Amino acid sequence: MEDYQARYAGRLRLDRRVAVRLLEGRLAEQEVELARLRTEVQTLKGELARVRASRDAGASSSAQSAVGDLAVRLQGALDWAEARVRELEAEPEGSRVATFQVQMETLRLEMETEWWTMAAAMEELRDDWTIMRGRLLEAREREREAKAARVRIATDYVILKDRVLKKRREQQRQAQQATPARTGSAFASLDDIVSLGDPSVV
Repeated sequence: MEDYQARYAGRLRLDRRVAVRLLEGRLAEQEVELARLRTEVQTLKGELARVRASRDAGASSSAQSAVGDLAVRLQGALDWAEARVRELEAEPEGSRVATFQVQMETLRLEMETEWWTMAAAMEELRDDWTIMRGRLLEAREREREAKAARVRIATDYVILKDRVLKKRREQQRQAQQATPARTGSAFASLDDIVSLGDPSVV
């Protein structure tokens, strides 16, 4: 966020410098236009004087008509040029400077408003990123807990399985030990029964 603010502040200063150069360029263009118009006024006045002198010299009617049309056009161009000169000259230097300052202040306010808007948007994005980061950390923690639970379940299963196998082996061993004893006892009883009917047994 701080890096963005620094970059945007630099851009604001750059835009101001560009605006200053543009406005200074406009003022210079007005000065050039004023000088050109003054020269053009002098040229038109000379042309108009020559045309009127030619008309007054007693040319033919057709020539006088053409000269008259030219004089009208020259007078119109002269009137426009003089009006434009008066317009530019009527605007004093102080007024142009004041206009320039007003335009600069307007630009500054617009850029400042844009800056605060962008700053608010960046702050909102940072809040959203903080929330998303918190949720991501929670999800990772739950994933670690689930993984640990699976490990515990697998370990408990192995332990339980070993216990069951040991118990089964013990039961089998006890059963195997008990079987010969019972078989020997049965054989002894059978021998006793047989010996009762054997005359050779005293």
